[in-house]
Amino acid sequence: MEGYAAGEPGASADAGLAVLMSELAGLACELAGAGAARSFDEIEQQVLVRGRVLLRKLVQHVVDGQAAAERRLAGVADAAGVPRTRAERGHARTVISQFGPVVIERMAYRAPGRPNLYPRDAALNLPPRRYSWPLQRMVAEYVLAGAYEQAQRFVAAATGITIGKQQLEQITIEAAADAPGFYPALAPERGAGQEVPAGPLLISADCKGVAMLPGALRRRGARAPGQRVRNFEKRRGTGEKGHKRMAQLGCVFDAVPVRRTPEQVMRPEGGTGGKKPPRAQDRWYACDITAGRDVTIGKVFAEADRRDPGHARTWIALIDGDNYQLGLFRAAAAARGITLAIVIDFIHVLEYLWKAAWCFHPPRDPAMEDWVIAQALDILHGRTGEVITRIQALAAEHPPRPGGEHAKIIRKTLSYLQAKQAFMDYPRALAEGWPIATGVIEGACRHLVADRMGITGARWGLDGAQAILWLRAICASGDTSAYWDYHITREHQRNHLSRYQPGFDLAA
Repeated sequence: MEGYAAGEPGASADAGLAVLMSELAGLACELAGAGAARSFDEIEQQVLVRGRVLLRKLVQHVVDGQAAAERRLAGVADAAGVPRTRAERGHARTVISQFGPVVIERMAYRAPGRPNLYPRDAALNLPPRRYSWPLQRMVAEYVLAGAYEQAQRFVAAATGITIGKQQLEQITIEAAADAPGFYPALAPERGAGQEVPAGPLLISADCKGVAMLPGALRRRGARAPGQRVRNFEKRRGTGEKGHKRMAQLGCVFDAVPVRRTPEQVMRPEGGTGGKKPPRAQDRWYACDITAGRDVTIGKVFAEADRRDPGHARTWIALIDGDNYQLGLFRAAAAARGITLAIVIDFIHVLEYLWKAAWCFHPPRDPAMEDWVIAQALDILHGRTGEVITRIQALAAEHPPRPGGEHAKIIRKTLSYLQAKQAFMDYPRALAEGWPIATGVIEGACRHLVADRMGITGARWGLDGAQAILWLRAICASGDTSAYWDYHITREHQRNHLSRYQPGFDLAA
């Protein structure tokens, strides 16, 4: 059927608007009438519920006016160049907005044996799902903050719309579809004209376990999870109880140097002059559970390159001492020709010292704390070799029972200090004002991963877990609004513009 010109919509539009204004005035008069004795919460609830209906009618009024004014376009053809020679009115689809369902009528451009084209859909950027983009963003933000059941209740309370849990998960997964390409696409814009800070550039990485569904666990050995031979019928044996997959986190941040002495670190009550440790600024996060640590650390170095393309700043890696992670950092730095200063987390060093102290002191001995502080001060002053010699001497003077727990602790402590001594240049770090602890990435393991993924009873599939981690990392980096703008633009290209010949003016 050939398209036809719409009639003048002005009169009907004015009439519809008048009806809406009349309904609004009626609601106000009803709530404020002389005989209406209502409490404030009753007034608020009535305005919320009935006002939502009025807002839905207003949205419906606007799109009806647009449909009445839609004109036939000339030269409509799909991406393959096949023209649509017929235009037909009366095609409608329902979109659920934050205020309720809205029916959108538009003109269909048709050709035999070819799918219809709806230029009005492209002009309105309608989503493939029946839920509007603002509603989908609301869903994603609620899902990022709490369990799917909670998000379902919050969405229903805020909008009056009930969305199934499986749909909530699918909306979230689709919302994260453009997360992998977001920062690479944003890099030129973020780097253009940006003032380079004068302080050091800090990078860090760590892992956090996430409870997964059996099919989502990583391979270990020759058999995939769920395919291993069970040792017992009723009980899991050694090596069969793991149900977690490691999420890989990375962070890049700046810090204003704060110079401190070892005594100010270990005995702050001794008078630090009000100094606090260097505070992280402009933090950026990456988080992956489907990829390996090398991918996450690659993203970290890419963000660091964006911040310091000329490699003029001092790059500092704060790590916990994991040998594989250490190797990845050194390899990535070597590939870029960067001199990377690696600092082992001092809190991990303290934990090893405390464990060693338990081997050389009676339980609950107050002298234990003084011993730990003395060893820590020596390490901060650069005398790690003396601490190693001292622990060896104590172990020789009071030999632990062979094969016992104390012997194992002493062996691990000495091995750790000896292996990581090259990365314990704390005198330089304190003199330069650098951080010496991995608090930023340790905190990210909690607030990015554990607070959401560790909800009691939760078991995750790969797609859902990765989507939430990507979106939470973007949120923690302060880029949520920029990401949604990018995501909606990409969706517009995928769902609409890609279906038409390049250069076709959809608004003509």
